[in-house]
Amino acid sequence: MINKYLKNPLWQIVALLIILFIYLGLISFLPDIKWGKTELKKAEIKEMFEPSADIKVDKIIPPQTLIDNPNKQEATDTSKQRILWIGDSMLEKLMQPAQEYADANGHKLFPVVWYSSSTLWYGQSDTIRFFIKKFKPTYVFIVLGANELFIRDIFKKRHKYVKRILEQIDTLRYVWIGPPNWKDDTGINDMIKTFVPDNQFFESRNLTLDRISDGAHPTKAAAKIWMDSIARWVMHDSRYPILLNKPDKKIKSRPHATLLQPMY
Repeated sequence: MINKYLKNPLWQIVALLIILFIYLGLISFLPDIKWGKTELKKAEIKEMFEPSADIKVDKIIPPQTLIDNPNKQEATDTSKQRILWIGDSMLEKLMQPAQEYADANGHKLFPVVWYSSSTLWYGQSDTIRFFIKKFKPTYVFIVLGANELFIRDIFKKRHKYVKRILEQIDTLRYVWIGPPNWKDDTGINDMIKTFVPDNQFFESRNLTLDRISDGAHPTKAAAKIWMDSIARWVMHDSRYPILLNKPDKKIKSRPHATLLQPMY
């Protein structure tokens, strides 16, 4: 069968072109070839697979970090808020104390827990935009990043998804709650901080929190401590402060959460 095609002049030309393309591609990865003063210029096919040597990417600077006063803090908004809490399973423990804070301060809470989720899942879907449209929040709390602590080259692999998440939030006020590290990460926190201003990113990785048996998720008591720290920071140090005074008594209400199954 192969011999039949090779006898056809048209297929012979096609085969020669394929061989020539492969040859030029391999040659493009070799050093320059010189004979005396004559230099053989290589094809630039290599540039299709590798970045230019003249360009060194340190980090991508997003437009929102170029504003005149990135550390500006607005006056505390004392009105009642509709707060969308959305993120991964770390939110499961956090949403009960968050509900107590919401009740104590007159806010409405809308927790959305997507188990095993990541910036990849949220960035590839319109999940955040969907729940913003559904619940019409005035403030968004993102709890995301715990499932990406140990991904290598994470900036290269995931930064575009962080950008897409922020695009879905658009002009809404938001804070991003960083993952509560149980071990050193490979760059997830630094990647998020590249796109989220310091006064909109609560860094949880340095907190000392007791963990449940899986070694990762905070205990119920630790989640309360975590929430206390977040609330103080939002009220006093965040860009968009709202009322989050600590509840002075036990609140019996339970959060009405939306639970999303993992994609796998």
